Amino acid sequence: MADLESVSALMSHAVPFNRVLGVRVTLVEQEQAEVVLPASPERLNHVGTVHAAAQFGLGEAASGTMVVSAFADVQAEGYVPLAAGAHITYRRAAKGDLRAVATLAREEQERIRREVREAGKARFVVPVRLLDSAGTVTTEMEVEWALVRRRDE
Repeated sequence: MADLESVSALMSHAVPFNRVLGVRVTLVEQEQAEVVLPASPERLNHVGTVHAAAQFGLGEAASGTMVVSAFADVQAEGYVPLAAGAHITYRRAAKGDLRAVATLAREEQERIRREVREAGKARFVVPVRLLDSAGTVTTEMEVEWALVRRRDE
């Protein structure tokens, strides 16, 4: 597992859209990653709540952070994570600072590693919850990821 500083730098450098959106990686642990989206008038929709696209970007960034931190070893072997699909449910209006929490159980991480080693690739889902500053879940999301061998161009 990679540390907070290196994952934060990687997510900012390797994914320029994270810089555009303004997300910040705040936590990486064995089974959890958290990313924050500070409140900003540029991220609002026509009714004054956080735009759906900003919420989606935050959730995708959190899931990607979880994948990058959990599978640093697999990536060092030449595999690259790619988002392959997503499902999002907006539960309630999101206002203010938002925090996205992505989780991936240790057992599932080990299953994914076995699949990569046996099949040369793996597909899996990372669940994400978006919470407002009061800790209320505003949005739930599942991002499907693929770990595939990097192809040099």
